Amino acid sequence: MKGISDNDLLLRVSEGDRHAFRELYQRYTPVLYPFIKSVCNDDALSEDIVQEVFIKIWDNRAKAVHIKQLRSYLFRAAKNRFLNELRKQKNERTFINDRLYNGMDPETPEQQLTLKEGMRLRDQALATLSPKKRLIVELSTREELSLDEISSRTGASKNLVKKLLYQGLATIRKYEIIKYFRCLF
Repeated sequence: MKGISDNDLLLRVSEGDRHAFRELYQRYTPVLYPFIKSVCNDDALSEDIVQEVFIKIWDNRAKAVHIKQLRSYLFRAAKNRFLNELRKQKNERTFINDRLYNGMDPETPEQQLTLKEGMRLRDQALATLSPKKRLIVELSTREELSLDEISSRTGASKNLVKKLLYQGLATIRKYEIIKYFRCLF
């Protein structure tokens, strides 16, 4: 199937051909994955985004034949999926900010212990970040500044701020702070 055009592969995918889908996946994963990895610098998230893009194509395979520029479509879909992830992280930042920085008064000893453990993990995670990354994460989570505001305050470009913020939040997520606050609802 190596010599088959993208349009022919999409036609076969729209007809439910799993081999054509596999060929599409193998053809574009090697270029899509590095693109996403360069933006978010997170192996696991990059893999997830690439997989989700292809899952969406398979789930909507009947419409796959209508995709005219497959390469552009895949990169746009991956970019949009990444932006959705950033929006999700913004919600997580708001949650962390509300729970950790705004003096929440836990009602039970278990909640107090959970809050203290979360604060310890937060401090531990922040300590692992570079000073610039830590500043950007704190400006975003504590002061709830936008990317533009952080960019003007730090003198870094908006793209660099976005990249460092994403990397910093990924590091914090590795410390699994959020799981400590699920019981506080």
